[in-house]
Amino acid sequence: MKRNTHLIRFSVFIIIFSFICLSFLHAQKIKVKTEDGVQVVYNPKQPAPPPGTPKKLILTPDLIIGEEEAGDFVFVEIRTIQVDEEENIYVLDPREICVKIFDKNGKCLRTFGKKGQGPGEWQNPWQMYLKAEKEIMIFDSTNRRLSYYSLDGKCLKEISIGAHTFLRTIPDSKGNIIAEVPVRGEKRVYEIKKFDPKLNPVVTVATIEDEKISNVINLASPVLAIRVMSNDCIAWSFPSKYELFVVNPEGKTIRKIVKEYDPVKITEAEKEEIIKRNFGAPGVPPLPPGFKIEFPENYPAFYYFVCDDEGRTYVRTYEKDEKGNFCYDVFDPEGRYITKLFLPENELIQVIKKNKMHIVIRENEEGIPIVKRYNMEWR
Repeated sequence: MKRNTHLIRFSVFIIIFSFICLSFLHAQKIKVKTEDGVQVVYNPKQPAPPPGTPKKLILTPDLIIGEEEAGDFVFVEIRTIQVDEEENIYVLDPREICVKIFDKNGKCLRTFGKKGQGPGEWQNPWQMYLKAEKEIMIFDSTNRRLSYYSLDGKCLKEISIGAHTFLRTIPDSKGNIIAEVPVRGEKRVYEIKKFDPKLNPVVTVATIEDEKISNVINLASPVLAIRVMSNDCIAWSFPSKYELFVVNPEGKTIRKIVKEYDPVKITEAEKEEIIKRNFGAPGVPPLPPGFKIEFPENYPAFYYFVCDDEGRTYVRTYEKDEKGNFCYDVFDPEGRYITKLFLPENELIQVIKKNKMHIVIRENEEGIPIVKRYNMEWR
């Protein structure tokens, strides 16, 4: 009788344990629904790659540009990098007002750019992109124009942005411009708009409204993120929530990616560091009179994201590992959470192409900005 009692208890334990395991596995499943005509992909907190798909990404450093002490290999500042089909690397240095171009082995090929207000000159080169792998586009926010160059640095044309107010601009393969446009008013409102190559408005992709409090500066507010994917779809997010949207070239939202996550609190030490970085660094203007600084309890859902040439999305979060490295959540082209990877805080992914990950390090241990490249292996 006693033996039968033990067997019954053991069987009950197995049933309960199996139920818990099944419930856990069920909770980790990715769910895909259609809501208002949009495919919505609901992802769990941890990666849940479908069977048969790669589950791990191995990174191996294979190139560093910028650690040399002389010549064109030194960057004063790195704002943007781009990579073409030949794996040449284009680096925008806004302090030197130039673009430096390197081959895939890190050899400097050429440099172009000149400070000024005349044709082919820049005052504040804010962004650089490759258009259809054939032209370099520079957005000069001070001269208020878009400048287009051949890949060897010859100025092809310049377009004044006129009455438009652009916070950022990204070209697609056909020369259309996707821009972040602020909307004047009592509330803080932004629009993502698509313009044709002559800057005629085509479609409003999204309208985002953010909280605005007079004379209050939030140093940890979400920042609108926009990317143009390799198929000319537009990916965007305002990370007050862990949601990303994919919009087709005609301006219709076709996918929404949602992920469960644990909010990351902002510590008092981090608040002090953020304030120091924004208002206490040499050459940085102090806090304007009459303004005060406020912080939310938690960081935004994530920091930013990038898309690779195969349709994957890499989202830089505020989650850290035991070494202090930051987590990137990786989603496949269908929006499914397949893996995560960790990189040091100062390593920011900018371009992922042909299984090469290009990183910008604003300052290394010697205080030098560098470009770093990893070879990627999916397993």
